Amino acid sequence: MHQENFNKNKVRLVSFLSFFLGFLDAFLIYILSAYFAAVTGSDNVGAFYLIAYSGVLLSLFYLQPLIRTIGKARALYLGLGITILASALLMRLEATWMSVGIALIFIVATNLIWVTLDILLESFSEDRRSGRIRGFYLTIMNAGLLTAPFLSTLTLERYQYAGVFFVLILGYMLVFLIALLGLRGDNMVFQEKLRLRQTIAKMLVKKNLFRIYFISFAMEFFYAMMIVYTPLYLRSLDFSWHEIGIIFTLMLLPFVFLQYPLGILADKHFGEKELLIGSIIIVILSTAILGFLGAQSFFVWGVALLVTRIGIAGIEVLRDSYFYKQIDGNHLDMIAFFRTARPAANILGALLSSVLLLFFPLKSVFFLIALVLLFSLFTAFALEDTKSEREA
Repeated sequence: MHQENFNKNKVRLVSFLSFFLGFLDAFLIYILSAYFAAVTGSDNVGAFYLIAYSGVLLSLFYLQPLIRTIGKARALYLGLGITILASALLMRLEATWMSVGIALIFIVATNLIWVTLDILLESFSEDRRSGRIRGFYLTIMNAGLLTAPFLSTLTLERYQYAGVFFVLILGYMLVFLIALLGLRGDNMVFQEKLRLRQTIAKMLVKKNLFRIYFISFAMEFFYAMMIVYTPLYLRSLDFSWHEIGIIFTLMLLPFVFLQYPLGILADKHFGEKELLIGSIIIVILSTAILGFLGAQSFFVWGVALLVTRIGIAGIEVLRDSYFYKQIDGNHLDMIAFFRTARPAANILGALLSSVLLLFFPLKSVFFLIALVLLFSLFTAFALEDTKSEREA
């Protein structure tokens, strides 16, 4: 039996924090590849992400002993403190190799913040509400994401990167203050000491955990490639940063309007499997189509990218709903391992894209993404579906 301690107010607090963190994440992430490109003078920036997410992957294996030592809330405070310091340094420095190194540390810290927030959310959740809780959490988070690309590109055009990092300083300081006040009584030091092989052994008992892990990996591969190369490709087609900001804002709408209803449908009516399969098919088809688009209109690209996000929004909430129905908040080692899908996908994406772009044009990354997602579709068919409230 899972140990559950459902706390509605804490779920709302963590979701509220995710709103600001989502905004801050999106405020930088869509223009970060251009920051790296400004230093190297090349669009092939995969090596930077390879280094950054190798650091994320390594740090996730140390997250469990860190939380066991200082507690969940303090681990969150530590990550926020690092981002504040890194943002302050980046605001003062020009785009040089030193600033790139600080930016890579920033990426590691923000990823650890998200995993720690995940662990905190699961501590306040219960399985039968998993779809709704995760849907609500992701909806609030993505509402924060929605306006960030437009505002960040506008800030970049007017105030350069110094203005972007100034906004990040203020934002992360606000999140730190809210977290400090709201979670001060919820540090929850975790005592059990586990090694990586023990975590993998636990996951081997439930093959569906590895299946949903691979689906999560494919989704994170989509994000890794699209976030880095879509803005670079649109810039190569002579779209302005202003136009790109509007397109990215519009394409994020499905995350705000679809994820909570999908979570309800998964909990009450269908389970996750059927909805997950449909979402993956949408992403495969729409992403492959991007590879055939050239210098089309603003409208064509806006619609095309919007459709990819309809599918990926479904995968994101259904992946979380399915996984967190299998575990509880004390399984923080399994949560940390599950979240290695992001750095692992970024590492593989950086390696493959760096080689791919030596021989093929930039648009070839869209076909690569579709291929990886195709493998995840076969995995989704093998999943054992969860029972909805109607079927229970």
